[in-house]
Amino acid sequence: MGMKNAAAAATAATLYTGGPILTMAGPQPRYAEALVERDGRIVYVGPLAGAIQAAGGGVKRVNLAGRALLPGFIDAHGHLPDYALTWGRPDLSPPPVGTTRRIADIQATVRAYLASHPAPAGQLQFFVGYDDSLLEEKRHPTRADLDAVSTTVPILLMHASGHLVVANSPGLALAGIGKATPDPAGGHIQRDPATGEPNGVLEETAGLPFMALIPQPDLAEKLRRFDEVQKWWASYGITTAQDGLSNSDNLALLREAGRQGRLILDVVSYPFFRVLGDLASLDERAKGVEIVSPGSDPRAAGAAAATAPISSMQSNAGREFAGGAAAAVAPPGDGAGTAARLKVGLYENHLKIGGIKLTGDGSPQGKTAYMSEPYISPPPGQKADYRAYAVMNQKEVSDWVAFGYRNNIQIITHTNGDAALDQFLIAVQQARATYGPKDLRPVAIHAQLARHDQVDRIKELGIVPSFFTAHTFFWGDWHRQSFGEQRAAGISPTGYAYGKGVIFTNHNDAPVVPPDMLLLAQTAVVRTTRSGFLLGSAERISPYVALKAMTDWAAYQYFEEKSKGTLEPGKLADLVILERDPLKVNPTTLSTIKVIETIKEGRPIFRLGVDRIDAASAKAASRVAATPELAEQRIHGH
Repeated sequence: MGMKNAAAAATAATLYTGGPILTMAGPQPRYAEALVERDGRIVYVGPLAGAIQAAGGGVKRVNLAGRALLPGFIDAHGHLPDYALTWGRPDLSPPPVGTTRRIADIQATVRAYLASHPAPAGQLQFFVGYDDSLLEEKRHPTRADLDAVSTTVPILLMHASGHLVVANSPGLALAGIGKATPDPAGGHIQRDPATGEPNGVLEETAGLPFMALIPQPDLAEKLRRFDEVQKWWASYGITTAQDGLSNSDNLALLREAGRQGRLILDVVSYPFFRVLGDLASLDERAKGVEIVSPGSDPRAAGAAAATAPISSMQSNAGREFAGGAAAAVAPPGDGAGTAARLKVGLYENHLKIGGIKLTGDGSPQGKTAYMSEPYISPPPGQKADYRAYAVMNQKEVSDWVAFGYRNNIQIITHTNGDAALDQFLIAVQQARATYGPKDLRPVAIHAQLARHDQVDRIKELGIVPSFFTAHTFFWGDWHRQSFGEQRAAGISPTGYAYGKGVIFTNHNDAPVVPPDMLLLAQTAVVRTTRSGFLLGSAERISPYVALKAMTDWAAYQYFEEKSKGTLEPGKLADLVILERDPLKVNPTTLSTIKVIETIKEGRPIFRLGVDRIDAASAKAASRVAATPELAEQRIHGH
C-alpha cells in the first residue's frame, strides 16, 4: 500500500491558476486560465475546467493569487561558473552596484584587503570590477597607482568588461612583461610615451599571461560557492544558464556538479576555441566527439537522439605562445585521433556542450571593440584614426566557422564592433557557400555596434544576434563620447532587427552586469542612460518582445524551442512566478517586479522569503565587472 501511495505521489499533478498565465507563445501576448504540470513537464494549458480534468485525482493546486506565471528565463549569454572564482571577492564596482568612484577608492579597498588577507610571498592578488569610464578621473589606474599600494605584493585589477587588466610592478614582473615584451597578436601593452615601459594597462590577449597566475580555490570550495551562485541566478527567474567561454577548469566544475546532482539549472557550455583540446582531454572513456544533430531534443517526449557523423578534436597543447603572444590556433582536423570524447548538443546531468566560442574583438566601454570607422574619442596615446583591432584575423575566423559547418557544430562569436561583425558575416557566408545553408544558428554575441545593413545580412545568413541592451543604461553616456550620437544611438539595434523579422536574443553577459533579467528587459524597452538620456528611441521594443528575447527566442538560439521558452503542453515545466504581470506595469518599473518563485522541471529551485542568498557575496559578485572574456582565456601551461 505504501508503495502504491508513493507511485501515485510521484505522478501527482500540480495545477496553477488564479493569476495571469502568460504563455509567450505566438507574436502577440496570449494568456491562459490554468496550467497543469506532471513529472516535470507541462501537460495542459487552457481553461480551468479542462485543467481540472487533465490534472486528475490527488492534484496539488497552486493559487497564484494574482501573480503572473511565465516560462523560466533563459540566459542567452553569460558566464555562470566564473562566479565560483570571484564569489565574495572585494568589490571595485561603481554605483549603483558598488561604491567605487575614484582611483583612491580602489587603492583603499586593495590596501585594506591585503592587510586583512596576507598571502604567500609572490602570490598574485586579484581584484575585479573597476571601470575607468565611471571613475572621476576618467582613466585607468596605472602601475604607479598600484605601486603606491604595494611594491612587494603582485596586484592585478580586472576591468569591468573583462577585456583589460592593470598590474603593478611586481605583477608585471611575475608575468614576465617588461619594456622589451612585444604586443601580442590581438592585444596591446599600454606604455609610458617617454620611457616605453609598460604603464600597467594590458588590453585583450596581452593580459593572458596573468590568467594562469590567479590563485584557484580547490574543487570542493568551488562547488560550495557554485551552489550559492546557482541559487542566486535562480532568484532572477533563470532556469537555463550559459558558460559562454568555457575553459577546462569551468567544465570540470560543471561536470562534477552535474555528477553529484548539484546542477539545479540547465547549463549550456561553449568551449573557447583556444582551449578546446584541454576540454576534450577531460573524458577518456572513448575516442572522438559525439555530435547530436542541432534541433534534436532527446529529452522531449518520444524524441530520439539523432547523431551526426563523429568528429574529433585534437589537443592544442604545445602550441607556441612566445612572450604571451597567442599564436593562431587552427581548427582540429576532421577525424583526427584523440583520447577524448565530448558529447556536443546533448544534455547530461543538466549540462550540454552547445558548440564552440570564438572571440573576434574587445569591448566598446574598454575602447577595444574593432570598428570600421574611427572612435570619436580614442584612448590616450592613440591616433585620431584609431579603430581598435581584431583579436582573430579573418582566416582564423573563417577556418573555425568552416569547421563548425563541416561538422554540424554551432559557432558563437563575440563581435562587439562592426568590423569584427563583418569578419563573422564573411566567414558564415563562405561556409554556407561551401557546405550549404545548414540550420546551425551561428550566434553573433553582443553585435552591439551592428549597422543596419549588417542586420539585413544577419537575417539572410540565418545568424542569431544576441544583443546586450544593458549597455544603454550602464555605459550609454560613455558610448556617446566614444562613438558620437549616431552610432551610440544604434547600440544593440533591437528595434530595427524586430522590424526586419530577425529572431534575436538579449543577455546580461553576467558577471559583466548582474544576471537581472527584468532589468535587462527594462533596458530594451526604455533605453535610458545613467544620466536619463534616451539613447536610440527607434531601437526600443515592447515589453512583450523584450520577454520573447529571453524566453521563446532564447530557446530557439539553443535549438531547444521544442522543450522550452513557452508554456505549451509537452514542454519542460520551467516556470517563474512574478509579483506582477510585466505587461501590465509601467515599463520604467519592470526591474522592480519581484521574482516570487522559480521552478525547474516542476521543482522549486528558488522561493522568495524561503531561500536565503548570501547578500555580501552576491553584492560583490554582481559587479558591473568581472572577467568573462579574459579570465576564461586562461591556457594551462603557457
